[in-house]
Amino acid sequence: MPSPGVQAVAAEVRAGAKRDPRWRLGWDRGHAEIFATGAALHNLVFTFDDGSSFRPLAEAPWIDAPELTTQDHIPNHLKSLGGEWPCVPFGSTDIDPDHHGFGADNPWHVTAEAAGAIELAIDYPQDHPVARLERRIRGVAGRTAVDLELTVVTREDCLLPVGLHPIFRLPDAGKRMHFSVDGFSRGHTFPGVFEPHVSRLAAGREFGSLDAVPLAGGGSADLSQPPSDLREEIVLIESANGGMALGYPDDGFAVRLEWNRRDFPALVMWLSDRGRSTPPWSNRFRGVGIEPVNGFFDGTALAGHAPAGLALGKRFSAGERWTTHYRISASRIDAGQSQGKAR
Repeated sequence: MPSPGVQAVAAEVRAGAKRDPRWRLGWDRGHAEIFATGAALHNLVFTFDDGSSFRPLAEAPWIDAPELTTQDHIPNHLKSLGGEWPCVPFGSTDIDPDHHGFGADNPWHVTAEAAGAIELAIDYPQDHPVARLERRIRGVAGRTAVDLELTVVTREDCLLPVGLHPIFRLPDAGKRMHFSVDGFSRGHTFPGVFEPHVSRLAAGREFGSLDAVPLAGGGSADLSQPPSDLREEIVLIESANGGMALGYPDDGFAVRLEWNRRDFPALVMWLSDRGRSTPPWSNRFRGVGIEPVNGFFDGTALAGHAPAGLALGKRFSAGERWTTHYRISASRIDAGQSQGKAR
């Protein structure tokens, strides 16, 4: 456990010929690791006054599996799936061969370190409309919270879907979970079959509440209180007001994600509960992606299915330097609560 006060400085803790460097981040209310690939925030632990601790983020069980190091057909961000990372561009696009962008699949470098904080950057290929990404991660002194900052520098005028990709853990079997979205307006199911022979939500449908999402065979599913018998699903929510809480009442904790609604006017929710069978998934991954986006789902090929008025990406100008801020925080709750405020 880090020493009292915001004293622990991010430092490289692991490196190897076939494994990216990692840096440790610590402050008085928690600690985490930052992976070079994607500058992803992993193994986040919040510590409370009573000595209890809470790990809000999902982590794939195959991270660091030796056999994955030689399997070049598996994207690097999938080899270390979990935690939280930025996606520029978000999803699949014609301008970037990497799903979720060059920055998600390649190593970043550290540009600055300070007590309880770390800054990283990555330079994109010369023929990419994005020139550079920068990222700052800081533990908030005295609070069970992490502040994050993303800066995008562009070299060309472009319209790009952009997003954030935290994946939160699902509770253990038999335990409850509750979702609460600030300012829910309307939602949309995926305009096609998301995971063949597994996904059960009706395709291309609109819904007005998370507790009544249409099923392909009729009826509806309650996505406000997973786990359920749904194993692999994705939906998009419009007009989320920059906040969502996930409650784990049987564990006594809640986690909250806050972002700038002007920067990310929609929210993708991806539920994965052992629903994917191909390697490295092998029906092992459990997590829920709560992904603020400026775009429609996770591919520009889906843009034709987007409802009128929904932004399909952020419009950048050549030479622009755009910055967005967001926060992940945690709180203690009792069994009768579904959310709480960060301490």
